[in-house]
Amino acid sequence: MTERFLDYGSPQALEAAIKATEDEHFVVYDRLLFATVCSDLPIRVVKRRMVTRPCGTSGGWTFVTDKTLSGGVPNPYPCDRHPKTHRHYLFAA
Repeated sequence: MTERFLDYGSPQALEAAIKATEDEHFVVYDRLLFATVCSDLPIRVVKRRMVTRPCGTSGGWTFVTDKTLSGGVPNPYPCDRHPKTHRHYLFAA
């Protein structure tokens, strides 16, 4: 049986599709069952872009609605590198 890689045909095509969704305003990292987005875009734009991003589950990426994450960290929270302009948003697959 040949794996379809979420209908992209190959792992390389899937990775290219994922990378094509990122730019200087929208970077996603820690892609397992959770993804953290570092962005200077409004939350509505971040959510819209994550809806179209492949994740491997039928439900797709959903914004974690908990106002406080483990350790008391708020969601979203300021970026360590660019706290005045960027925020980190947590999504679950």
